[in-house]
Amino acid sequence: MKADLILKSNAVFTGCENKPFRGGVAIKGNKIIAVEQDDGIDKFCDERTKVYEYQDNLIMAGLVDGHDHLWSGAISDSDHELDLNASRSEEEAIEMIKKYAVEHPDEQRIRGFGWFPANWNDAPLPTKMSLDKAVPDRPAYMNCADGHTIWMNSRALEESGYSPDMELVAGSVGVDENGELNGLVFEPDAMAYAWKNYYDFPEEQMKEIMRNFMKGLASQGVTSLSEMSADEYTDSTKHRYQIFKEMAEKGEITSRVHVYTAFMRRTDFSEAVKWTKEFQLPNFRVVGVKGFLDGVTSTYTGLLLEPYADRPDTIGEGVPLVSKESLTASVIAANAAGLPVRIHCIAEGSVRMALDAFEESIKVNGRHGLVNTIEHIETIHPDDIPRFKELGVVASMQGEHLPLEMNEKIIRLGKERCRYEWAFRSLVDAGARLALGTDYPVVRYNQFPGIYATIARKNYDGSMAGVDNGESLTLPEALKANTIGSAYVYGREKELGTLEAGKLADVIVTDRNLFEIPVDEIKDTKILLTVMDGNVVYERD
Repeated sequence: MKADLILKSNAVFTGCENKPFRGGVAIKGNKIIAVEQDDGIDKFCDERTKVYEYQDNLIMAGLVDGHDHLWSGAISDSDHELDLNASRSEEEAIEMIKKYAVEHPDEQRIRGFGWFPANWNDAPLPTKMSLDKAVPDRPAYMNCADGHTIWMNSRALEESGYSPDMELVAGSVGVDENGELNGLVFEPDAMAYAWKNYYDFPEEQMKEIMRNFMKGLASQGVTSLSEMSADEYTDSTKHRYQIFKEMAEKGEITSRVHVYTAFMRRTDFSEAVKWTKEFQLPNFRVVGVKGFLDGVTSTYTGLLLEPYADRPDTIGEGVPLVSKESLTASVIAANAAGLPVRIHCIAEGSVRMALDAFEESIKVNGRHGLVNTIEHIETIHPDDIPRFKELGVVASMQGEHLPLEMNEKIIRLGKERCRYEWAFRSLVDAGARLALGTDYPVVRYNQFPGIYATIARKNYDGSMAGVDNGESLTLPEALKANTIGSAYVYGREKELGTLEAGKLADVIVTDRNLFEIPVDEIKDTKILLTVMDGNVVYERD
């Protein structure tokens, strides 16, 4: 059998070993047909084979991002949303918003994403007053970088139907000293009213946004990702998925999408099961369910086991978002329906609750073989680390969240408790499976800064990120967690995540051999070539 495409290099990292070797990868159709050392790959070549020679550039499996938010991320990657990540104060953000609104007179709503309390030197949270002055004529929605707070002007609050005394399943609506709406809404269940408008676009505009997003993903070597927004089973959600399914059937979805729908406060998952059957394409599929158990430590909504160091009156405001009994019942029911469960748990209190629920599911359902995961795990109690292996639960984490926090955990928890912040090393040493990703759009979908952070544990300025707790990964461990580790979460480890004969041909080439450069240069890695499903979907000029 002769190959359609051969990639050759002095550095081929299959993900099955810990070091690269000189050799090549042969591709026919959408499959890898051979991976050979030295010149062994040449026997798969004939006059019709296209051969790429990459000398010392690294060839590896396509990046499998373990945790993303597809549609919100696609919007963030478009011209329809303002990037506020560079803002260093409310005042600076307001100036950026005013300028964007003037430059985009045709936008029905002004959308922004990326403001973050830690970037504002822990200043007081913003209010609708400044946003009303900046955008008086249209609804304005500004998502916080962590996705757990939204800042709105009066028009957006009115359009979304918020009131000071509205009844919410979970989360909260911010009010001022007079009991009036202050423009802030906290946590996904409460934010859903705003998101309905934020994510609303005409169909052709949706397709344009997604096509551009796919090009961006390909340029960063991301060949698989997820939709982790826990979308509700509504007509609008289904319509959006049908649009994406149609695009996938036409070959316009060039990064494999794995969708996790709503989970919390349910024991009937018949609709979720229907959707897993209706949306089951190689590059767009509903695969499980996902829920939020706590919030984030930046706004004290992460659930701790002991009080916050700088707020000794609380272990977490408004959390957990469901009771232990409700969580356990939902996990048992979802697993019984054949659905893997993924649970957002920022802090050690929620991590323990989720592990307890997964343990109860095993008692009821037996060793079901489903891949349940806990998402984020920014802090963990050491007693819970070995439970991941015992229960077969995957630790799904994001390396770049460590520098993103700008040492905030030291303030929120104190140095001693930060011994187990982002405890990558302890989890791996205890036998846990690790899946890494970005949580895009919380950080960009370029996975190399996150890979660097898990190895070097440094902030963006080169200083130590958090405390020096020894929780670093090696380069092979980090690369595997960003490929085969995440493929395992998606239930596709037999198809994706390593370079092996018979697997789908998702392959990338980097502009350097990561094994031969100083660690600090890993974060600057660029992609030269991305092959997805046997097709070249990106090639750098």
